[in-house]
Amino acid sequence: MSYSVYAYLTDANKVASIYGSKNQKIFDELSASMKNDWENLDNYFSDKLNPQKNILAVLNDIINSNIRFSDIPFMYGYVYEKICEYYGNLIYNTENLWELEEQSAFIPIPFSTGFPHIISIRKTHLKDKKKKFLSLKEGEGIGDYDYEQEIDDLTYILDEAIEKSKDLIICVY
Repeated sequence: MSYSVYAYLTDANKVASIYGSKNQKIFDELSASMKNDWENLDNYFSDKLNPQKNILAVLNDIINSNIRFSDIPFMYGYVYEKICEYYGNLIYNTENLWELEEQSAFIPIPFSTGFPHIISIRKTHLKDKKKKFLSLKEGEGIGDYDYEQEIDDLTYILDEAIEKSKDLIICVY
């Protein structure tokens, strides 16, 4: 089985402003602008969802700060990723498996014990995280594919976020 790592530069404050905003306009905006993404996720996980418990219901939960579906925490992770993408851009996507540290998000969502594994880093913490992550030895959450290349890739991701003064999320599937 292969795994993938996606990294996004984003704006943590904009992402955080959605949680609990009860803003129907942002719900409509996100629903429409990412319609294909939402449909693809609903289709991919159709065996775990139903018309009342789907990706848009999870998005609605986040906007209303009402986590109703604790049995599908992975869906909150996927919606969170898409919100971060909406307020940013994808800078990295390749086959890897990184579990650099405990999961984190800019908003309070439940985390899956499986995937996605999400790490969210505010721009004010990037330099400290870079020091920490680049000191990891092979097998300490990095290096399952090609340790040297993975360290180079991680350096690139962190340097991009630092240079552009953006917040960063890393998602592993």
